[in-house]
Amino acid sequence: MGKYDPAPQNPRKAADKRDPCIANVDEISPESYERPGIAGTSWDLGAATGTRLLGVDVTEIPPGKKSSHFHSHSHKEEFFFVLLGRCLLRLGDKEYDLRPGDAVSRPAGTGVCHQFHNPHPEPCRVMMLGVQAGKGVEDTVEWPELGRAFTMDAEGNRKIIRR
Repeated sequence: MGKYDPAPQNPRKAADKRDPCIANVDEISPESYERPGIAGTSWDLGAATGTRLLGVDVTEIPPGKKSSHFHSHSHKEEFFFVLLGRCLLRLGDKEYDLRPGDAVSRPAGTGVCHQFHNPHPEPCRVMMLGVQAGKGVEDTVEWPELGRAFTMDAEGNRKIIRR
């Protein structure tokens, strides 16, 4: 039981007469997060529609914030699609200006870190899709600038490698 199991936790705000595999982002309760320099609000479309192996979120990055720390994945493939606003994608040692309609793929195991940053005065919304570690997939996440890493095994057990 966890975030991506819709039985114990369905983020929908109200009952819907449509099939449970259909959800509108406006019907989903948002989750906000904030740490120094990092902040966002996410709508968990995967949980709302019952995905089991695929994480699907819409994340809004406020002005002046980053969506996460600079990181890479060993086994988690990710795909991003800019829905609204503009942001910068930091990809390895390069930066790219992104706008609505831009799509980004991050194949697993490249060792190339990524991070979204919003230096603009308006929020940026990005759809984020990824194979879920712990759902039959192992993954190691590396945060080189923090000197931290952890591994999640196929059953969802986490082990810190570096603090």
